[in-house]
Amino acid sequence: MQSEPYRETLEDALKNLVEVNSKIYDSIIQIAMTGELNEWSRSVPIGEVHNFDFELFKSCSDTNIQLLVTLIEKIDETYRTIKNVNAIETKEEGEE
Repeated sequence: MQSEPYRETLEDALKNLVEVNSKIYDSIIQIAMTGELNEWSRSVPIGEVHNFDFELFKSCSDTNIQLLVTLIEKIDETYRTIKNVNAIETKEEGEE
């Protein structure tokens, strides 16, 4: 059985993984908007809001975007594995 401090540290590590993935995703968007999606980005009126699906970036041809996509997927896999191995339930799962 795990000690409470150890489990809390694992939970903190999971929160860090979520935060890192969010920052990497933001970087992917910025790279795409100044690179492969630059022409589209310049055509969008200022103030217009768009939601991007991760699948869009998985289909980009930019090598740097693909490296970051792979990293996000690996972090997601690590997150799920740590949760499963340690039977950790996150707040998102416990809330209705």
